[in-house]
Amino acid sequence: MKAVTFQDVGRFAVEEVDRPSLNESHQVLVRITLSAICGSDLHLLHGATPVQQGAQIGHEFVGVVEEVGGAVTRFEPGQRVVASFFSACGACRLCRRGWYSQCEHKGTFGHGEFLGDLGGGQSEYCVVPFADHTLEVIPDEVSDENAIFVGDGLATAMFGAERADIHPGDTVAVVGAGPVGLLAIMAAQLFGPARIFAVDMVAERLEVARSLGAIPVDASRTHPVEALRAQTGDLGVDASIECVGVPSAIETAIECVRGGGTVSCVGVPSQVGGDFPYMHAWLRDLTFRSGWCNVQPRMRPLLDLLAAGRIDPSRIISHRMKLAEAEEAYRLFDARQAVKIVLTP
Repeated sequence: MKAVTFQDVGRFAVEEVDRPSLNESHQVLVRITLSAICGSDLHLLHGATPVQQGAQIGHEFVGVVEEVGGAVTRFEPGQRVVASFFSACGACRLCRRGWYSQCEHKGTFGHGEFLGDLGGGQSEYCVVPFADHTLEVIPDEVSDENAIFVGDGLATAMFGAERADIHPGDTVAVVGAGPVGLLAIMAAQLFGPARIFAVDMVAERLEVARSLGAIPVDASRTHPVEALRAQTGDLGVDASIECVGVPSAIETAIECVRGGGTVSCVGVPSQVGGDFPYMHAWLRDLTFRSGWCNVQPRMRPLLDLLAAGRIDPSRIISHRMKLAEAEEAYRLFDARQAVKIVLTP
């Protein structure tokens, strides 16, 4: 089968590899019908996240169940499914508390042996471990192009919006208008804010944010904190959702919030640096939340929202390409010439 693999820092390739097979009773084999490129895939490409040569890439995918292990109870061949970007056992102490993201046996798809040694979703087939706690059935009314966001980007956006503690009438700043940031605009709108500001430096992404109902703040032309304060009577926004993961974006998210406000950081860290501004947070009575998205509890509610037509994340897809074109797709995405790219086998 074809699969996107890591070759070296700066180079992925589409290769012919062996089709995977089930070797544990809790596994399911999924035939991939659609996969997507995520910003955290670039961490692998750039060498910020370690991965071995030949590792299969991709953690956002939907498909059709082909084979089912004997211990799997929730799935059968022929069902359309979406996967969380990580597997969770459902039985360890933290899974039983509902924190699947902290599973003691967690593995991340498409990140090689350092993060669980699972296969990648940018391929034709993928084995899903702990399938009963990692997959969800896609309703007939929901397209693959909408469902694919449920296992990572949209769940992360909802996680960020929930933890931002948004109330009706609030002002919200979304820092970073990449795919997760654009989805965070959609998620935040469900909580009834009066205004949402989108902070970024890429004009094309800011235009997409505008089309979704946000007020663009071009950080390449103005100081974003000063701009946000100017639009909020010098108070700052009620809540911020940081969707980049770099220290400068986190700093902006903290500094733009009013006294007593909430900062919610969901951007995947690409580097470690800087000191946490504890004195600023203390003096301003800020609530600061961050973390790896707890995907599983949000998948079913998000699929229900999609089925009801409440949100349409497929609006942010800018490129639809073939799996065989993945190298060009990564070139476009890395150069910020694409917002979101999906791949069909």
